[in-house]
Amino acid sequence: MNKLYKVGAYVRLSVESSSYDSESVENQCSMLSKFIAMMPGWVETKFYIDDGVSGAHFNRKGFQEMIADAKDGVINIVLVKDLSRFGRNYLEAGRYLEEVLPALGCRFVSLTENIDTENGENDIVPFLNAMNDYYVKNHSDRIRSIMAAKAKDGQKVSGQAPYGYRRNPEENTRLLIDEYSAGIVRQIFEMRKQGKGFYTIAKVLNADAILPPKLYYLSIMDRDDSHVKTRHWRPAWIGCMVRNELYIGNAVQLKKKVVSYRDKREVSRPEEEQIRIEDVFPAIIDRDTWDAVQAVNKRAGKRHANRCEPEKKLFSGILFCADCGASMVAIQNNKCPNKDGTISVHYLCGKYHSTGGADCSRHSISEKVLAGTVFEQIQQWTERVRLDEQAVLKKLTNQLIGDKVVSGVQCKKEITLLKQRLHKLETTLAKLYEDRVNELLSEDMFTSLMQKNEAEQQENEKRLSLLESSQQEATEMLSDIQKWLDLIKANSTVGSLNRDLLENLIERIEVGESTMVDGVKEREIKIYCKFIGKME
Repeated sequence: MNKLYKVGAYVRLSVESSSYDSESVENQCSMLSKFIAMMPGWVETKFYIDDGVSGAHFNRKGFQEMIADAKDGVINIVLVKDLSRFGRNYLEAGRYLEEVLPALGCRFVSLTENIDTENGENDIVPFLNAMNDYYVKNHSDRIRSIMAAKAKDGQKVSGQAPYGYRRNPEENTRLLIDEYSAGIVRQIFEMRKQGKGFYTIAKVLNADAILPPKLYYLSIMDRDDSHVKTRHWRPAWIGCMVRNELYIGNAVQLKKKVVSYRDKREVSRPEEEQIRIEDVFPAIIDRDTWDAVQAVNKRAGKRHANRCEPEKKLFSGILFCADCGASMVAIQNNKCPNKDGTISVHYLCGKYHSTGGADCSRHSISEKVLAGTVFEQIQQWTERVRLDEQAVLKKLTNQLIGDKVVSGVQCKKEITLLKQRLHKLETTLAKLYEDRVNELLSEDMFTSLMQKNEAEQQENEKRLSLLESSQQEATEMLSDIQKWLDLIKANSTVGSLNRDLLENLIERIEVGESTMVDGVKEREIKIYCKFIGKME
């Protein structure tokens, strides 16, 4: 008697093969389907298709679905047109054919190469896998060579046209000047030539409602831009633009490369391996302006190089804008020290700082003022715990847990009663089955009693689960409150606010924007403590 085989037919078509009719998905499916129909004991169970997917890797949706079904026993034979459809990675293909599929008890058949694992090992399989792997490597090498040749010819080989340019519709790898955005590029270079910083330039562009590169590109292409999160100029973009030789007509390309034809992660290419060709693109910036701007960049670079590594500020990493949620950045005024010689520090909303005020308001606060406010709050907590720890414990318990602890005794009592009732219901259900078997109950009476008892059982199990979950949550919250109390007592002798104290006690601090109320400046500061969250 023939064994029943549940066949999973795998079909793959790569992008480069899409022009060959013989390799089309339809032709592969038709060929495999006809072959299955001719084989006794074979059942066409499922087709798995990866259309337009490279065989260099095995992270393919159809392939992984096929392997999952083989694990679940949905199929017990894999059929392909040829090994190259299965995959072109020599090592991975060998692992699947020699280890994974045999371990799953799954037979493998390649139609055109007459390979069938039921007939034992086939010496040609490793050779064919190696050839398929070589095909991918050779194809990858050819693409690299073509890209390098185009780069050396001064063609723009990758990415969208840089801001200030557009692609030539008659020759897509050549660039033409886009007059509007090129005018903005000249404005940026002129401001930098005058010594303006990246932050100031970004602020000017945002104030003039100039669309940043991504939004401008989508606007001229008439595409939807709702997915773009960053909708304003950033100082970092300005820094890249004023150092980009493209704007004086030079092409510096192939700055990155993939690790290998198997590993598609990108890494930076050494400078000596990059391709640099002068005067191949239409220039937007003249040489005199370029040289003047590079001199400004160089002077700014020296100033930054001479600066000491900035030390971690008091509130770094725990201070956030209450309105947009961005981390607040520390600004240090080195030019105007205080009378006592100290340097004043204040914090700004990070989003405001990076966009020149386009996305949020300043939320500016002095480190000295904030430190005083936070330390005063910590001292108040410490004093309350010292005077009456139980009162603080009770207040926090009511605030964070409420009825979960107030009704704790009643909760435990109800849990006990529910467990007893569930045990009794199990006994009752078992007795009902026994009475029905012994024909002591009619079919109708048995069904009615079973439904009633099972409904009560389900309701009680649901209630028990809810109570136990609530009890566990309350227990964990009580533990967290005690941990916070222990932290307060352990740090009660600290005489001033420092970084260690903040890291020990505080999770985050949110600073609101200041407002005038009856002629007095006010702002909301929310302090979130370790373990217990926001303090009322």
